Amino acid sequence: MTIMEKVIVTGSDGFIGRVLSERLGEIGYEVIGIDRKSGHDIREVSGLLRAGGIACVYHLAAQTSVFNKDHQQILDDNLDAFYYVCDHCKMYGVKLVYASSSTAEPCNTTSLYGLSKNFAERYARIYNREATGVRLHNVYGANPRQGTLLHTLLNNKCVTLYNNGANVRCFTFIDDIVEGLIFAASSHEPLLNCVNREPMKVIDFAMKVQELQISHSMKPVRLIIVPDIREHDNPVQSVNKSIPTIMMAYTSVDEGLKLCFDEKWK
Repeated sequence: MTIMEKVIVTGSDGFIGRVLSERLGEIGYEVIGIDRKSGHDIREVSGLLRAGGIACVYHLAAQTSVFNKDHQQILDDNLDAFYYVCDHCKMYGVKLVYASSSTAEPCNTTSLYGLSKNFAERYARIYNREATGVRLHNVYGANPRQGTLLHTLLNNKCVTLYNNGANVRCFTFIDDIVEGLIFAASSHEPLLNCVNREPMKVIDFAMKVQELQISHSMKPVRLIIVPDIREHDNPVQSVNKSIPTIMMAYTSVDEGLKLCFDEKWK
């Protein structure tokens, strides 16, 4: 009987964690999920690593919004939890792949969330040089995380687009993100970009969603365009080209959104 390699996914009940866990299971790994929503504590990582047999830890658990004003929550979940997992992976010689963010790039950092992701990158470079961080860029997919642009567009009758909808993002499809995270487990790079280099204005993304809503016989979301710029928002999310980008055929926004609608209403 073949013994499956075990991996740990923290934040396994989250938007990316669910899809990553499912994909890892499909390719033959035994996935041990750790998520607060399921009653787990991040410190369970220590005992699991001590017991041995873990091939990799994918650390996704974190607070994920630049607009989160609960600084203590970010400090607990993005700083303390990160260095706990990072240190224990180093202690037991287990590969760590962790989710960083485009907001970790200094020119993109507008909040404590971005600072926390920048801290994680710097901490890992010093205390766990075998770890690989993956900078994720504006992830979207079917059943999107609450608070993201796509979730807002799909679940509200009216949506306000700030800065006249001119904010530029590199929207990256969830399946590509998951493949990038899996690739990172065999990488020796300290940091990688996982990004669809197809910069797009928020208003263009929103209008594509409207078109798909109409084609699926849905009432399209009404867009309210205002010139105001929200606090902690960033007009252009830059990609640091000095950091290697995981090479793959990234899904276009047109195809990715179509897949989202096909999945949700199939």
